[in-house]
Amino acid sequence: MAERTDIGTASDDGSEQTHGKRVYVYFVLLALLVLVAAGLKTRWQRYTPVKQVVVEGTSVLSREEIVRLMNLQTTQPMYDIDLTSVQRNIMTNSFIQSAVIQRDPPAALRVTVVERKPAAILNAGELYYLSEDGTVLPYIASEETYDIPVISGLDSVKGIKAGQKLQHADVQEALQIITASKYTSKELFHTISEIRLRKGKDLVLYSFETGVPIIFGKGDAVKKMVKLDAFWQQFMQGGASPDIQYIDIRFDDQVVVSRKDS
Repeated sequence: MAERTDIGTASDDGSEQTHGKRVYVYFVLLALLVLVAAGLKTRWQRYTPVKQVVVEGTSVLSREEIVRLMNLQTTQPMYDIDLTSVQRNIMTNSFIQSAVIQRDPPAALRVTVVERKPAAILNAGELYYLSEDGTVLPYIASEETYDIPVISGLDSVKGIKAGQKLQHADVQEALQIITASKYTSKELFHTISEIRLRKGKDLVLYSFETGVPIIFGKGDAVKKMVKLDAFWQQFMQGGASPDIQYIDIRFDDQVVVSRKDS
């Protein structure tokens, strides 16, 4: 009876063990190389200074102004910069409503800002911008131009400064009128040139086209704006009649027009 003999079993086991050891060694060496590379990268990043600042979201302020506000040290490593402190520096400008600062490896900072937009020009002895919520903004030159009304008639306010929010009742009323005109009609919004405050009395509007006083009163800004828009489109598109003394929209369901000869 023939006997079966397995040939090469021992040598195959040996070669597999040797191959397995080599793979393990290669894997360990590769892992060590990855760790060393990661360590070198982290160390390099740790001591790399900021070489670029990317600014997004600005229209009033310039990129240069944002960088100036950040107050960065030119040789300071990027990962040593306190981003919260940089954010506080940027927020000292009253035009900035919010700011987010992020590291953008290998050597850049990315700044995304939301600016307050001027909604009106406040004439209070000096000129200021006002945002929609009444925040006082400096009246500065900007690449962006603003077709916005003037709020006049406010007595000079001592101590008024950029960044504060005016709680003055008449100023807040005027801002509500501006917001209501925007929602009602863009044409109507751009028609209004001035809102005059009268020390707690009825507010008066003036238009670019006619200069005729529009007695607006107080309250119900949206309702009154809808009424004024309908009246303006029907009777005032070609310009006001020269004998119109004033227009009064304080009454429900009617617009009163006073003529100089009446």
